[in-house]
Amino acid sequence: MKGYGRTVSEDKGKASRIIGVMLDITEQKQFTEELSRQVSERTVELQRSNDDLRQFAHVASHDLKEPVRKIRTFQNRILEEFGDLLPPEVKLYLQRIESAAVRMYTMIDGVLHYSKLGNEQDPLETVDLNEIIAAIKTDLEILIDTKKALITTSNLPSIEAHFTLVYQLFYNLILNSLKFAKSTEPSRIEITSDQISNENGNYLMITITDNGIGFRPEQSESIFDTFTRLNSADKYEGSGLGLALCKKIMERYKGTITATAEPNNGAVFTLLLPL
Repeated sequence: MKGYGRTVSEDKGKASRIIGVMLDITEQKQFTEELSRQVSERTVELQRSNDDLRQFAHVASHDLKEPVRKIRTFQNRILEEFGDLLPPEVKLYLQRIESAAVRMYTMIDGVLHYSKLGNEQDPLETVDLNEIIAAIKTDLEILIDTKKALITTSNLPSIEAHFTLVYQLFYNLILNSLKFAKSTEPSRIEITSDQISNENGNYLMITITDNGIGFRPEQSESIFDTFTRLNSADKYEGSGLGLALCKKIMERYKGTITATAEPNNGAVFTLLLPL
């Protein structure tokens, strides 16, 4: 039971009677207790699910390291044992294999770190976005040539973040623009940055603009859901995880990612990072 009341005074200020009400809050208390119990159970289940997912990502990424090590090992053996016999072009190809393998190893490390983000706070480092884009251009060189793509940047700063996560963020965004480029014209991707202010504070705004096939405006939120595909898997490769990972990485830094587009008229991805 729960009661509320007050005293009623006479003219001389002396209390003459009490007016009040008693409420039976048994059902309300039972409902609150049941709700609390269900929330606790769901929290435990969610924590268990997250722990299982992190463990899977950790094990899978750890297992992926071994074949990458083998690639680097045999690539180095070829250069060491037969380097003098190889034409310059072959040496160049082997160097590119080494560069790609090193980058893959770094990306696997990034997945390992990302799987542990909920458990620990890795120290931030200064990350030059120009270096990030340059590395991605190297790794996507073949696809860029195939799409006859031109990637331009302007006014990109350095930020306090984690190199591997920022690399994955921009790698997935640029790869997305390249995958969904028009077949009738060369791909154009422009990456710019600016500082803006609104009622919530100051932000670094980074935009990635392309001239690809775009998408319908009503799909601007669903594209960031896991395993979401807007186009046929037969025509456009992908797992449906790239943009979902981008969203998770932005949330890791208390930022946001949004997208706007029109069918056959390109897309614009906007990143906001608090300063």
